[in-house]
Amino acid sequence: MIGRLGTLVRALLCAALLTGVFAASASAHDARPVSVTIRELPAERYAFRIRTPESVPLDNQPQIIPPSGCEATGIPQENAPALTASTVLSCPGGLAGREIALQWPVYNPSLSTLFRLQPLEGAAMSRLLAPSDGAWTVPAEPARFDVLKDYLLLGIEHIAGGLDHLLFVAGLLLVAGTIRRMLWAITGFTLAHSVTLALSTLDLVRLPAPPVEAAIALSILFLAVEIVRGKRDSLAFRHPGLVACLFGLLHGFGFAGVLRDIGVPQGEIATALLSFNIGVELGQLAFVAILLALGWLWARMQPRLANSAPQLAAMPMVLVAGYVLGTISTFWLIERLSGFA
Repeated sequence: MIGRLGTLVRALLCAALLTGVFAASASAHDARPVSVTIRELPAERYAFRIRTPESVPLDNQPQIIPPSGCEATGIPQENAPALTASTVLSCPGGLAGREIALQWPVYNPSLSTLFRLQPLEGAAMSRLLAPSDGAWTVPAEPARFDVLKDYLLLGIEHIAGGLDHLLFVAGLLLVAGTIRRMLWAITGFTLAHSVTLALSTLDLVRLPAPPVEAAIALSILFLAVEIVRGKRDSLAFRHPGLVACLFGLLHGFGFAGVLRDIGVPQGEIATALLSFNIGVELGQLAFVAILLALGWLWARMQPRLANSAPQLAAMPMVLVAGYVLGTISTFWLIERLSGFA
């Protein structure tokens, strides 16, 4: 924590501070995609079900533009319980080669769209569309690596928009202090949230989303308090890897909530789960790399700042960033607790 390592840590905290300022004006998980599940029924009928993130207002819920040659029908009574809030279309000749699109009544909220088609026989098909892409042309046969690619991108997209998870990682780095302890903390966090992500996705263990989201905000607040107090004999400073593991179990349930929102293809749960988790880790490593790069730049600028702006160079950046993390996490905690009602 002395010398160059201390300078690096201050730089990491400064980077976290910048990230936190941006996070204050955004809500976590707004990047969740729209999910369109298409289930084939007998007699060339297809049930469409749309799931949208909570960030989409009620007056802007997307609607399916029926493919050419398809007509809306009623929901069969025997399928009604499973197809609530679904649209059933009759498509003579099937969907292969036809275009499926979403229409936004008010505006496009710049969300990705995950289409998934489950035929009566054969493997499921999926396609993740960027916000700028308006429609999916259904292929005749599923591509071999579609699920792997789509859920990998979903994992990266989620962690990029999951600012609460990223701020927790930033807080971990600040508490860990040295490169070696940082590696242990990140590894512990990764292993722990991978376990609960798998358990929750497989429906072996499940927790309600509101308390989990509130507890995630509380985990950031806990690190912020530890940073501000700066007591090196506390549990967080002495054993950052242990703290990372304990809270990582909690964050895994938060990641699993995304998969529950968008769903996973039956028969390819393992592939989707593994791909999503790898995507989360890639995004997390990219974030850590950015913090380290900013730390290197700060260390290079330090001598110049000492001469040209001594007050800036002498600022207790770790303390300032701790207060910023605490302020943001407190706001999130109050907001999420108020959603329990």
